[in-house]
Amino acid sequence: MYNKKTYLALIILLDTLAIHAGFIMAFFIRFQNNLPEENLVAYQQTALWLSIVSIILFYFFELYSNWARKSYHQLIYSVTISVGLMMVFTMAVSFWYREFAFPRSVILLSGVLNLVLIGIIHTAVWYTQRLTFGKKKVLIVGQDVNDGLLIANKVLDHNKGWFTVKEFVPYYDQPKFLLSLTQAEVVILSPNIPKDEKVNIIHHTIQQNKEILLVPETYELFMLSAEAQQIDDMPVLSIKPSKLSTMQRTTKRMMDLCLSIMMLVLASPVMIALYVIIPLTSPGSAIFKQERIGLGGRRYQVLKFRSMVNNAEAYTGPVLATQGDSRITKIGHFIRTTRLDELPQLFNVIKGDMSLVGPRPEREHFIDQFKKAIPEYGYRLAVKPGITGLAQVMGKYSTTVEDKLRYDLMYIHNYSFVFDLKILFQTLLVVVQKQKSAGVQNAGSEKEQVLLGLLNISEQEVAAGKEY
Repeated sequence: MYNKKTYLALIILLDTLAIHAGFIMAFFIRFQNNLPEENLVAYQQTALWLSIVSIILFYFFELYSNWARKSYHQLIYSVTISVGLMMVFTMAVSFWYREFAFPRSVILLSGVLNLVLIGIIHTAVWYTQRLTFGKKKVLIVGQDVNDGLLIANKVLDHNKGWFTVKEFVPYYDQPKFLLSLTQAEVVILSPNIPKDEKVNIIHHTIQQNKEILLVPETYELFMLSAEAQQIDDMPVLSIKPSKLSTMQRTTKRMMDLCLSIMMLVLASPVMIALYVIIPLTSPGSAIFKQERIGLGGRRYQVLKFRSMVNNAEAYTGPVLATQGDSRITKIGHFIRTTRLDELPQLFNVIKGDMSLVGPRPEREHFIDQFKKAIPEYGYRLAVKPGITGLAQVMGKYSTTVEDKLRYDLMYIHNYSFVFDLKILFQTLLVVVQKQKSAGVQNAGSEKEQVLLGLLNISEQEVAAGKEY
């Protein structure tokens, strides 16, 4: 097995060579053999910084993470946006420091060439991991048919080519599980399986040298950041409270103020335009205010550009937006998809009610509902709510409350300044991916028929909520 650090170093080296190959090729295409000396000197003086900034951008966009079982489309998005930002950085340096000036034609040409070269390198990496992992046969183990249907839906929705669903088995049918296990390569366990049964299933799966994909319970997420310690000869895990230290809060607040003010200045033309256009296209105010719950349960007024008809919940009461929701206006579809409706929350960040990164704020009505079903939901209030967060980057608008909570807790227990920056950069990917902003989907789709066929489950069993 290859050494991961050596493999990563090789990819970084190839990326660095590709970056400079793109610039050198662009110079020769533009000037042939008549390269001006001042441009050559400018390139030599900025080469190191171009390398450093490029590698940092690639890191923030997860190009150096494990791409096994991730989408190729996601990879292309990451490469395109990171190379585009690198091009913007080069233009900015060229504009502000005239002695480092590059011709714009060279910057544009190098951007196109770098997109191709970096794309080829990381496509090769992706396909290498695809060949290494192959297409695995999945056995789903859950509580009942609805459990199996939910997980199968995730697997089918996942990036094509990594998995093929073979069967669903209820956790209590051990003879069938042991028989099906021999035909499977990967076992996915539902979080609804009783703990004792889960331990038994894991034991048999490990004995058969099969891979296990486990949906973690809340307490298991706390262990991700646990520190191994020892009391006398007894090993223990130290799990720290779900809150940020004074230094972390100070650093986060400084970043929030600096970046939100800068973003507010840059976004002001767009915000002014939306402030004028929204009332012209739909009766009512451009700004929508709503009470949300923040740090420690404190109430505050969140600001958004209105994307729905005025008084959208006057007759329905508090309800989540669904896919194809008739309450969303024409311009509302656009600003929700591009996340422009969230821009006024920069004022909430400056005021201190919110942070740029954190769990999304929710209404008290929904928090009370979620707490009844998921007692751990209140842990989200240990940090300030954010404009974006790990759940928004990794999930979708329609991602379940339970899975969003898992991401939020992973964020809280793994917080760092760099982690916040990575989430901010990756939010750009969310903006260009329309499926991320789709509302909660209603049941009864054609996909459900496919899932029922894959799992050999009748619609009557699902409707009745029967156990398999």
